[in-house]
Amino acid sequence: MSKSISKPEIATVSPRRAEPAAGQLQKNAEHSTAMAAPYDPANPAGMPLTRLLHYWFDEVWCKGNMDAVAEVMTPGTLISGAVSALAEPECDYGEVVAALRNLLGPVSVTLTHAMETADWVSARLLASTSDPRTGAPFQITGQIMARVEDGKIAELHSNMDYFRMFEKLGQLPPDALAVCMTGERLR
Repeated sequence: MSKSISKPEIATVSPRRAEPAAGQLQKNAEHSTAMAAPYDPANPAGMPLTRLLHYWFDEVWCKGNMDAVAEVMTPGTLISGAVSALAEPECDYGEVVAALRNLLGPVSVTLTHAMETADWVSARLLASTSDPRTGAPFQITGQIMARVEDGKIAELHSNMDYFRMFEKLGQLPPDALAVCMTGERLR
């Protein structure tokens, strides 16, 4: 039996879907493979491409080392994703990183899954951070694909759960995605 709805209802997100399953993100992080050796930007030949991503996230996103952008990316790196419009061509990628890092508390990134071929690497990641105003911790997930050429990222395609991030920072109302899916507008 179906119920007729004359006006869109605001959807309530199931508690099971509102937050990851109890401990699942932590469990995934605990089972991720640690690097056997650190990435050496001066000698990238023959190193697994996943190590390049570890280095990228650790240096640029976690430590804020903007010099690592030039170490890891080519001058003409093709960037796509939610922030790609901000990163090309007028804006320096480091400025985009700095703007996002300024919104967050300390960041740590764990690659929970990774696959690579001769010149492509793809990973699912878990970023742990906090709201710097309240100290409330939260996690977001994302996926990244990169094509590596001569030890540097020549293409970078990323997709992060920015909706969740902005909800946790109080910039979007809770359940904003569910509200948008009803056809309603955020006000």
